[in-house]
Amino acid sequence: MPRALDVLQMKEEDVLKFLAAGTHLGGTNLDFQKEQYIYKRENDSIYIINLKRLWEKLLVAARAIVTIENPTDVSVTSSRNTNQ
Repeated sequence: MPRALDVLQMKEEDVLKFLAAGTHLGGTNLDFQKEQYIYKRENDSIYIINLKRLWEKLLVAARAIVTIENPTDVSVTSSRNTNQ
């Protein structure tokens, strides 16, 4: 793999940061469109998100964002009160 693409690979440090931030924890409801992103379901009914799939989608979003010339044109929206 070319050296330039090494930075795009998920590393153990990235996984540890995801876990510390709780980004792997989903909700208790599952929409059929999100099934492909689920790793498993815990005993307390919380869905665990597949971090590899999360990383892939994060890279897609990053590639889209860097194409925007003016950073002030970027907006992030969430439907949950807990997201920041």
